Amino acid sequence: MARDDVKRKAAAAMGAKNKGKSKGSSKFSYVIWVGGATATIVVACILLVINPDRGPFQIPVNDGNLIGHVNRNAKTWQAGASSFFEGWTIGDAKLLEGISVSSMGGAVGPCPAQEGEVPASFDAREKWPQCFNSPIYNMGNCTASWAIATASALSNRFCVSNPAEYSDLMLSPQQLLSCDTMQRGCSGGDIDTAWNFIEREGLVSEICFPYQADGTVSCSSKCTTEASLKAASHCVLNNEMAIRHEIFNNGPVVAPIFLVDDFLVYRGGLYQEMPTATQLSDQRRQRIIHAVKIIGWGAMEGKRYWLIENSWGEDWGEHGFAKVVAGGDHEKREGIMIESYILAAVPQNSKVGSEGGDTDADFETDLEDLGDVAD
Repeated sequence: MARDDVKRKAAAAMGAKNKGKSKGSSKFSYVIWVGGATATIVVACILLVINPDRGPFQIPVNDGNLIGHVNRNAKTWQAGASSFFEGWTIGDAKLLEGISVSSMGGAVGPCPAQEGEVPASFDAREKWPQCFNSPIYNMGNCTASWAIATASALSNRFCVSNPAEYSDLMLSPQQLLSCDTMQRGCSGGDIDTAWNFIEREGLVSEICFPYQADGTVSCSSKCTTEASLKAASHCVLNNEMAIRHEIFNNGPVVAPIFLVDDFLVYRGGLYQEMPTATQLSDQRRQRIIHAVKIIGWGAMEGKRYWLIENSWGEDWGEHGFAKVVAGGDHEKREGIMIESYILAAVPQNSKVGSEGGDTDADFETDLEDLGDVAD
């Protein structure tokens, strides 16, 4: 019995000792855990101070990191800062919203079908050099690309119809901003209904009503000594070959594109949206549309492209122009051009094209791209 008592006491002592060790070990583990968690929080705070999670109004358009990323990884184009976006943030660029197609856009008829061969590459500046003497517009802090591309394309088409008479013509986009009450001035406009105003009221020249990047300028500010020039009609193109034929025969057309952050820093080459690019959207998460003028096409690096004229000044892109991939599916990030809704117009009393669109019942304009497109 005495021996059993000794064993029980020894076992009890050993248990107490082990329990003490367990408590000490648990306390040590807790201290290590708290210390590690504190260190992690401290490191995270330091990283947040050094490299904060920036919102759109803290990210510059001319972001050196983005430009460097493109120039290291893009195979067909180069990026660079432009003076147009100096001081702009991505948040500012997102305010360039408001360009769209009206609810009546589907009623615009298709352009007449054209036959004949077109070259593999084409630049309207080479075919009609006397019609492209005007400087590139700088639209400023105003969503005016819809007005600029429209007025500029019609100016070119008047010149194509009669180079001797209209070689120096620059029609006024300011008149659209100030006088077309169906539009939203510097807050945007509908690229289809802008033509309704021009067919009804016409446009005076840039000299008569200079561009001021301000939609609040009174319509009465235009001069009273000029007669307006009108469009006779307008129509829609919705496939690559039809667009080529129209430009080759009659001059530039107006095209909507989707805005992407890396396109803003395009410097040269064949633009293709990077896989890491951010598609710009408004507060309703609708992708932001911008209007440009297509003046030609070609091929580079085995890919077809459109040659466009922009309205971000001559310091942007290739002296104001750009090459963007043609025929791509923007839903798959293969292109930013919306080729299903390209607009062309016929100058009134001109030699250009046909006055009036085809009424082919089989034609269906695809407006889904310009409708409820969520980012």
